[in-house]
Amino acid sequence: MANIKELFNKIFIALRSPRGRDAMMFLVFVVISAILWGVLSLNEEEQYDVKMPLRITHQPDSVTLITPGPDAINVSVRARGSELLKMSLGNVPSVNVDFRAYRNGNHLFLSNAELKGLARNSLGGTQVSVLFPDSISIPFTTQPGTAYRVSVDYKIYPGPQSAVVGNPKLSQDTVLVYSASMGRHRSAKTIRTEEIRLEGIDKTTTRRVKLIPPSGCRAIPDSIDVTFEIEPLILKKRTKIIRPINVPSDTKVITFPAQVDVIYMVPMSSHKDSEPEFEVVADYKETTKRPGNTKIKLKLVDVPNKYQNVHLSTDSAEYLIERL
Repeated sequence: MANIKELFNKIFIALRSPRGRDAMMFLVFVVISAILWGVLSLNEEEQYDVKMPLRITHQPDSVTLITPGPDAINVSVRARGSELLKMSLGNVPSVNVDFRAYRNGNHLFLSNAELKGLARNSLGGTQVSVLFPDSISIPFTTQPGTAYRVSVDYKIYPGPQSAVVGNPKLSQDTVLVYSASMGRHRSAKTIRTEEIRLEGIDKTTTRRVKLIPPSGCRAIPDSIDVTFEIEPLILKKRTKIIRPINVPSDTKVITFPAQVDVIYMVPMSSHKDSEPEFEVVADYKETTKRPGNTKIKLKLVDVPNKYQNVHLSTDSAEYLIERL
């Protein structure tokens, strides 16, 4: 505590000295000059670019905008520094467009002059030189929407030990589509999503994806959630009897062995399913194509899509032909 008191005493003595008084006087003039410079700068006019939020007011509930319009407009203004300082601190006024005043047929239309006038009024009369967009034309409709079924455009490549189970699940399978032209696109009843492409996924995955409405139309909602159920694959084996096919009525084909193992992978949720419906066949026509060959080729038929990497323990069997 004593050291602090000594430090203050030394500072006080230094300030009371001639050199200290000169330094204090210099600092006072510097502060006054800075204040005067700031006041003059704030009163000078400067060019400044500002982004003004755009709001559409007094829109009836029965009206649906086909395009939502810009969220904001970029405005180049000339204003005093004090006004620009306020806007740079986030106090930017919005441009309010009265739907009742600017509806024109089935469009909400504002020319460049009208848009500048609204921006200027919102800025308290500040001069507006350039703005973008320079005009606004938003189509709208008062007609109810038409229900469209959602069609998912997707390509899914699961990991080597995984499989896609079932069809994609949608947060909603129908959406409402609105058009500014009455009766337009009524023949089409489906709406596609943007393409979803996933590779190497090994767990259930959900993606938010946009919808692609017909030209001049708007979908509400404009995007949906799509879920792909992914399950790990389990190795299984079944023994199936070899069934000869295309055998003449006076002929009998006997294969050795009479049955063969089928090895495949199945999603975990299906591992307790009943006996698979696929079959192992031996085509009699193969014997006529290659006479003298002691083996006949085996084929798998009616394999469900949910089974992966399906193959036989052997791809051929010896055979014997008997005439009845």
